[in-house]
Amino acid sequence: MSEREIGKAMPNDYRERFGRLLEIQRRVGQERNLARLPGLVMREVTELLNADRSTLFLLDGQTMELRACFAEGIVGKAIVVPLRMGVIGTSILRRKTVNLVDAYQHPYFNPNVDALSGYKTESMLVVPIVADDGQVLGGIELLNTPRGRFSSEDEERVKEAAQRLIAVGRIDAATSGRTIAALRETTEFDRGTVFRVDAEACQLVAVHADGADSSQISLNMKLGIAGFVAMTGEPLLIPDAHADARFDPSFDKRTGYRTRNILCVPLVGPNDDSLGVIQVINRLDGDFCAEDMALLISVAGVVAIAIENANLFNDSDRQFYSLLEALAASIDARDTLTAGHSKRVAQIALGIGRELGFAENDLEVLEVSGLLHDYGKIGIDDAVLKKEGKLDEHEFAHMKQHAALTYDILTKIKFSRKYRNVPLIASSHHETLDGSGYPRGCVVQEIPFMAKILTVADVFEALTADRHYRKGMSLGQAFDILDAGAGRKFDTRVVEALKRYLDGGGLAALGLQ
Repeated sequence: MSEREIGKAMPNDYRERFGRLLEIQRRVGQERNLARLPGLVMREVTELLNADRSTLFLLDGQTMELRACFAEGIVGKAIVVPLRMGVIGTSILRRKTVNLVDAYQHPYFNPNVDALSGYKTESMLVVPIVADDGQVLGGIELLNTPRGRFSSEDEERVKEAAQRLIAVGRIDAATSGRTIAALRETTEFDRGTVFRVDAEACQLVAVHADGADSSQISLNMKLGIAGFVAMTGEPLLIPDAHADARFDPSFDKRTGYRTRNILCVPLVGPNDDSLGVIQVINRLDGDFCAEDMALLISVAGVVAIAIENANLFNDSDRQFYSLLEALAASIDARDTLTAGHSKRVAQIALGIGRELGFAENDLEVLEVSGLLHDYGKIGIDDAVLKKEGKLDEHEFAHMKQHAALTYDILTKIKFSRKYRNVPLIASSHHETLDGSGYPRGCVVQEIPFMAKILTVADVFEALTADRHYRKGMSLGQAFDILDAGAGRKFDTRVVEALKRYLDGGGLAALGLQ
């Protein structure tokens, strides 16, 4: 059957849904900005599934909270679902063994128990107790093996112990204590704990805990539907929300909204890690069905890829800018008097660029060029760089080499396409319109316009800051020099934009008031 024949054979409703799914894929595939992504997708999802409302939750890896970044019908305070259940709760919900060398490095580790007891958890082995029918009954937790990490043999021994508890048919203090004592004979560990699941209270309760009062240890498992899906990675289709023990009715009570049915699917990253969930509420014409779940899972797969790509872009940007700031700081470390010069020049250049109407991409290039404009000073002798007094002719000639060195060093960095002109812009900050500048003696149109901005920003910052050979000038003195050079050395439009920036709040931002 041809594609055209397949299209004709599709019911109109299915064809419309399929088309909308392709449109979501197209939009999501082109978006790299996490701030814009949710709005692009979720209204389409609501229409796609003929629902009343939909919410996109993203997982905050720092706080281990689900945060609603798009929620239809919600005004004001964001919806936040805490997921700090600890490693034991995560292992039990996911039905997966967890074996850690350093518990504090694991995102789900909750240090509160350590804080209360004064104990320091390092290595950790957690094995869920899962019945043959898939029901999770509890879990076994072993802490701190002197070998640094529990072995695969240790994992098998604990799994066998879990099976023995299942065979006995009860998880009580006496049985659990004997289980931990038996494990101690075969597995080296400092402390062991057995938890059971209290389904009615939605808690994990410690029934035996070495070195602690087990009656004092319990972990809340009531995460709500979105939290449960995020933790387990399993989609849920719930025809009657209020009849489901995992549903948290507090939102309905608070708002007066009535949640009838819910479809919730996880957003799973390429490494099987949780990125968040998509939740759709109240189908307008009945209940959600298996076809709805399949469609939403398809959407979630596309959204998860887009979120992961956006996260990678954001992480890459953060890493890139932190590296740039470290490079700039390495110059500051040479001379504490001029520390922060490169960062202030970049800040002033950004202010000028905004006054001139630069687009965000151009501002980013300008900022990077400003941060790196003096990097060639790494090759200048300390005796010249830190000299207290006017440089002689030979010393000034040596100092001037820093601009060419900036170009030589930066051309060795593999900048992305957007930043490919940074070496030329950054190294041209001493060029002047009349050709008397350096290192190339360029004139007017030969000088990149962004370099003309850096020239003015650099001169203004240098004039108003303390130097080894003089105290910083007043604003009036600095502008006398800039105005005298406007049109001859400095671009007049740039000098005027600097004045507007300073008048519009730049003085306060630079601490010059």
